[in-house]
Amino acid sequence: MKPRYDALVIGTGFGGAVAACRLAQAGLAVGVIERGRRYPKNSFPRNWNNPADGWLWPIGQGLFDVKPINEMMVVQGAGYGGGSLIYANVHLRAPADLFAAGWPAGYSRAALDPYYDLVAWMLDIKPITESHHLGMPPKSVAMREAAEQLGRAAQFCYPNIAVDFGDPDKEMPNRFGVSQQGCNYCGECDIGCNRLAKNTLDLNYLALAERHGAEPSTQCEAIKISPSANGYIVTFINHFAGVREETVEAPAVFLCAGAVNSTELLLRCRDQYKTLTQLSNRLGHNYSGNGDFIAFAFDTAAQLEPWKGPTITTGIVYDNGAGPARNWFIFEEGGYPREIAGLLQLLNPAGGALTPTITMTRAEVERALGATGGAALKQPFAVGNNSAVFLAMGRDRANGRIKLVPPAYNLAVEWDVAGNLPLYDAEAGFSADIAGALGGKAALNPFWQRLHMPASVHNLGGCTMADNAAAGVTNAHGEVYGYPGLYVFDGAILPMATGVNPSHTIAAVAERNVEAAIRRIRGDPGWRAPENAQARPVIDPLAQIAIPPGGTAVPNTTPIGLSFTETMKGFLDRGHNPPDDYTGAERAGQLANTIVDFTLTITFPDLDASLADKAHGGIADGVVRVAGFTAPAGAPVSNGVFNLFIDTSQVFERKMLYALPFTGADGKPYLLDGFKEVKDNGSFDVWGATSTLYTAIRAGHDRAGAVLATGIMHILIMDFMHQIGTFEISGTNDPAKKAAALSRFGDMFMGTLWDVFVKPRLP
Repeated sequence: MKPRYDALVIGTGFGGAVAACRLAQAGLAVGVIERGRRYPKNSFPRNWNNPADGWLWPIGQGLFDVKPINEMMVVQGAGYGGGSLIYANVHLRAPADLFAAGWPAGYSRAALDPYYDLVAWMLDIKPITESHHLGMPPKSVAMREAAEQLGRAAQFCYPNIAVDFGDPDKEMPNRFGVSQQGCNYCGECDIGCNRLAKNTLDLNYLALAERHGAEPSTQCEAIKISPSANGYIVTFINHFAGVREETVEAPAVFLCAGAVNSTELLLRCRDQYKTLTQLSNRLGHNYSGNGDFIAFAFDTAAQLEPWKGPTITTGIVYDNGAGPARNWFIFEEGGYPREIAGLLQLLNPAGGALTPTITMTRAEVERALGATGGAALKQPFAVGNNSAVFLAMGRDRANGRIKLVPPAYNLAVEWDVAGNLPLYDAEAGFSADIAGALGGKAALNPFWQRLHMPASVHNLGGCTMADNAAAGVTNAHGEVYGYPGLYVFDGAILPMATGVNPSHTIAAVAERNVEAAIRRIRGDPGWRAPENAQARPVIDPLAQIAIPPGGTAVPNTTPIGLSFTETMKGFLDRGHNPPDDYTGAERAGQLANTIVDFTLTITFPDLDASLADKAHGGIADGVVRVAGFTAPAGAPVSNGVFNLFIDTSQVFERKMLYALPFTGADGKPYLLDGFKEVKDNGSFDVWGATSTLYTAIRAGHDRAGAVLATGIMHILIMDFMHQIGTFEISGTNDPAKKAAALSRFGDMFMGTLWDVFVKPRLP
């Protein structure tokens, strides 16, 4: 890499590839930094038995970067072509009404459509119906039939996808002269297409960029941006050269590393390195997971063969409600390589890995899956014939935040699960309806099922566009407020969830914004991308969707939820010995006045499912205060879990379990691990049993972590009186249904106490 360029592009996803291509076509000297590696034909990882063999970014800069960042499971790609290497090829336009509010001036569907058309031409998108050589995949046919069965045929569509449907047995040059093969329906789109049948960015935009002189450097990871007399100096790690720090300078820098990575880099420059101290206070805000929701169907009536065909081929739109209560999402079928069919069966409700396990923390979920993963991969492929994968994307509230937690400046994501629960509930209910229509049973992403931790493959926001610096990080053209010549061009600048697969919108916005940047840099107000002459208007499948008056029907299986708020207070002693002497630790804590307390909102999003599940799990969200561990104001709980009345080895005993991960004032992870012993000690003390929490503070977010402090917490009478008034029912406005739900919860609660305290005394 040269020491200086006219323009430097960081990242090669849908924003970076567009930027590199157009800047090079405009005659600028363009340098490109990409942290991942190139993947020519037949080079994507395929060692199913070794995750370290090219699969994971932390291990040798592999293809997948999976970040379980406290409150969100973030999945990203790493490679020359960014997320296009592993995405499911879908290109849908954000519906026109999305631009009605929240976007900066100048944005509308009509204004963006010409740029959508340009992207569509560059990526040669088309629906599965234009594939003639192998016919319609079984899963595509089944999804259309399921939509018809549920009365949702008018909301069904075949999305445009960026796949070459030419002859799978021949290599042919695409319109940019790059050799590709036609799709052979192998189902490997989302792990890298070794046939190059996907129209990934390295086969079009990036190929053109290099043809016009752009100079890419792969395995180079940007870590700092600093202003200079001639623009900006970017410091990067050259992984190829042995983790060596190098620098490059340019008057114009285009940051396109993905929503999470771009935001993290700017946060570090502002808060840790102090090189970009004037960045907006809105940096990190308006993060969105795009309403992503993953679910599965098992034991379907027909053989769906989910590995046959491109990963996603169909979609069904859901649109119900109005104003803040409106739920809008698109539901798509998925696919996966047949080699992992056995692995997916671990999630099957009929005997899957999590069925017999009462899991609490993320580490325990990971262990439960990992313990059986190797054996599952060896099962015959046929075990997955009657299975399906679903992915929904919706308009979440985009009210999350990406931040760095001092003093170690660890990356964290704050995500409002409770506020976005109506959307997730609708997506879960819709998944159950589709699974039922297919004759199967639904299962959810295990991290959601046990922890209510969402997973997002479409991270957006954090550096959002706005009309001023008080409202956002960049202007309407992606230029960072206060730093002329510094741009953000990826999903980080989208001010809200698109509700659909966002790659098409990210690329279209990048086309719009790089055009403006080039016109300014070159002083040419009429500059346009050369391919505009070939681009033609494309009909977006969503334009043909019909939404009935009043909205689409609610799912048949809409869950009813229950929540309440609980406050507990007590004392603990750090390093108390023995650790299980909770009473002694409490007394020592009282003498030292080392207080511990929390206020939690405990939510059962699907009350009936929680009552039926022997784990009786719910979300625990709130704030904990632990003397010596948190700041005086306390620390938020991340992915807290509450389990009600867990069976023990004793017939007449139950336990309530609390697992409350938090980050201490020192930036380190901790876990408040507590249990209530619900049993009769001979005094019939029901109140004491249900209001006394034996508490341990552990190192890390894992219940296997070392015990650092112990004590006892209690519900005080005044707090209990307040708690009674906090019970709420969600998912219905029908007073009778609300009363019935409260009754079901009360019957379970009181019935368990009867079993524990009364039954043993009966003759």
